[in-house]
Amino acid sequence: MSAAVHAQPARPAAKPPPQALNWAADDGTRVANLETRGDHSEGTHVVVWVPAGSMSGAERQALVERLDRGVRALRELIGTHEWQIVRDQKITYYVSADQFISHATGRAAVLIPLARLQDGRAPFLHEAGHELLARASIGSVSPQRRIQNPLWLMEGLADYVGQTAAAQAGMVEGDVFAVGGLGGVDRTCATRLGGPIGEDISRFMGAPGGPPALFTTDRQTVAPTFYACAFSFTKFLVGRIGLQETIALMPLIPADGVHARIESLATKPMSAIRAEWLAAIK
Repeated sequence: MSAAVHAQPARPAAKPPPQALNWAADDGTRVANLETRGDHSEGTHVVVWVPAGSMSGAERQALVERLDRGVRALRELIGTHEWQIVRDQKITYYVSADQFISHATGRAAVLIPLARLQDGRAPFLHEAGHELLARASIGSVSPQRRIQNPLWLMEGLADYVGQTAAAQAGMVEGDVFAVGGLGGVDRTCATRLGGPIGEDISRFMGAPGGPPALFTTDRQTVAPTFYACAFSFTKFLVGRIGLQETIALMPLIPADGVHARIESLATKPMSAIRAEWLAAIK
């Protein structure tokens, strides 16, 4: 017999353990590179920096005008509050050629990958919403601390105000996880909850924390379902207690008073609110 007959089948390579993500780690370099060698345009409410030559002057100006309308609508929707870190400052968008996850900083600055701008999925108003809803610097909060916050509210409210402001401004907001906007998010969430991770995700709605995988290289396994359902649950809550009362929950973070305040306003326990939401979307 030949040796090949006795050869054992090769075992599939073990999947490497998930690695922690820090998508803001290179922000200083990204900003410095853009401000040194990039192109920029300025509007009434926003400043946009892009890699040199990536957009014509006319394209850049059109983007600034679009974002000016959106951020103005966002400010009108959210209002001005004494707890806000970012109030009247212009929102500066740094569009970098690097590969990373779009994010806010809590310093009136938003970083967006160029690829997201080019594919039409840049979450411009979602991230600006984080800026205008921030009580403390987002950039200084570690993933370990963030995981104890009500992530469903922080992400769901940014989506809700971003999509609402976009509709009011007559612009299209990027839909990173294809949730279908205000009109389609409930259906999308209900469908995704039927998947293998649905039960795990649903328990984070109206509860502290969020899926730990959101902050690792396994992010894509949970993010589409989590973001869709956080948006859907927040939309349901706004329908029950009102947008301004929902916005007023933000300065309670990271205190434990967020969920107690919701239960007080809704006059029912969170478990009942969650059950009503699930029944409504299904």
